[in-house]
Amino acid sequence: MDNNTKENLKQYDPKELLLFVLEHYQIQVIKHEGNKIYTEGDFTIEVEGTLQYKLWWKEWVVAPFDDLDTLCANINMELSRD
Repeated sequence: MDNNTKENLKQYDPKELLLFVLEHYQIQVIKHEGNKIYTEGDFTIEVEGTLQYKLWWKEWVVAPFDDLDTLCANINMELSRD
């Protein structure tokens, strides 16, 4: 994602943007509360700020992300292993 795109995305609520992108990537959201979104495959995504997300699997931190395409690609890659 280029810098111009990132700047444009900053105008959106980070949690709402994440929910939209998860739907686009067909990643099922189990529930969301506060700054956390729980998805299929035992993943949790913590919204840390504008375009700042932390991906968890069960109770382990996988990685921080500032690119939603990369975050979703990682989730889909892990889901395809099942």
